[in-house]
Amino acid sequence: MRKMHIRAIEISGLTAADEMLYPENWPYIEDILSYVAVGARSVEDQQHRLTVSGMDVPVGMKNPTSGDYSVMLNSCIAAQKGHTFLYRGYEVKTTGNPLTHTILRGAVNKHGSSIPNYHYEDIERLLEYYDKYDLLNHAAIIDANHANSNKKYNEQPRIVKEILHSRRCNKDIANLVKGVMVESYIEEGNQSIHDHVYGKSITDACIGWDTTRELLYNIADGL
Repeated sequence: MRKMHIRAIEISGLTAADEMLYPENWPYIEDILSYVAVGARSVEDQQHRLTVSGMDVPVGMKNPTSGDYSVMLNSCIAAQKGHTFLYRGYEVKTTGNPLTHTILRGAVNKHGSSIPNYHYEDIERLLEYYDKYDLLNHAAIIDANHANSNKKYNEQPRIVKEILHSRRCNKDIANLVKGVMVESYIEEGNQSIHDHVYGKSITDACIGWDTTRELLYNIADGL
């Protein structure tokens, strides 16, 4: 894992963002990642929250699949504070990570239907919660895929366009929303692990490189 990241840095000159699936792996890549996300199914896990409190890079906490804002915000509160806990067999003490923030990725109801939370009213509601919870870092990222797009990957450019429009309509939203999360790869779509198409995702479907390039230019023009 570490060798893969270092090779990517050597080739591109850029450091990566990554999702923290396993908190115990952090020491292997703590000096080479510039951003970390905690997923919807990990955000309620106390060990993830405690580990984030000892990181020195920005960390985004996604809302859980239920869509409950309070779970996501409580994760931020926990990670922004210092803790003493057991980690990899050692007692460690952290000072808190003030760069912890939220990621809106949509939700799923009891029937398995997606409920988006990227709309203007959803971000306004998040603003109200930020004031209520008195968090240190007023920042949010909007995930344009997952439940926000109902995993229709080609909807991501349209969703990003709406987010940019919301930022232009409300200066408080513009100050809160620092960026978007987009799933893209070289080839669009996805494939099974038994196929062998170079540059195509074997997990969630992604927009391809040409669409990604066009989207980046549109974002630049829309700011």
